[in-house]
Amino acid sequence: MNTVNDTLSKIKAQAERARSSQEEGKETSLEKAQRRHAAALPLLQAFADVQDNFVKIDVLKRIWPGDYDRRPDRVHGLVAAVLGGEAHPCGLMLHVPGGLCSFEVRETWDGKIIYTSSRETTGARHLLWQFDQPEPWLDGFYRTMAGLLEV
Repeated sequence: MNTVNDTLSKIKAQAERARSSQEEGKETSLEKAQRRHAAALPLLQAFADVQDNFVKIDVLKRIWPGDYDRRPDRVHGLVAAVLGGEAHPCGLMLHVPGGLCSFEVRETWDGKIIYTSSRETTGARHLLWQFDQPEPWLDGFYRTMAGLLEV
C-alpha cells in the first residue's frame, strides 16, 4: 500500500510542477507581449495621428479596382490586421497597391527586440526588412504613408 501512496505523491507533485510551469509561461508570454507593445507605441501613435486622413483615390483604385468607391476612403480603412492582438498590439498590416505591407515589433529567442517591415505582393517574392533600432523602421512607415495619403 505504501508504493501506491508513494506513486500518487509523485503524480501529484508532477501535476503541481506542470501547473506551476504553465502559469510561469503565461506570465512570461504576457511580459513579452507588453514589451513588444511598448516598443511599437511610436508606430501606433503615428498611425493614430493619420488614421482619419484621406487616402488618394488613385491608390484606392489600385488596391480595390472593382469596388474602391464602396471602401472607406480614410487611412483606417487600409488596416488588414492589428498584429499582436487588440490587448497588446505590436504592429499593423495594411492594404497597399499590389498586396500588403506590415510593420511589426518582434522578439528574438534571446529576448532582443527587432523591428520588422514586410511587403507581400501577388506573384512576387515576399520582402522582409529587420532593424535593431526603431528610427529606420518608422521612416519606412512614413514613406509608405506618404505614398498613400492625400496631403
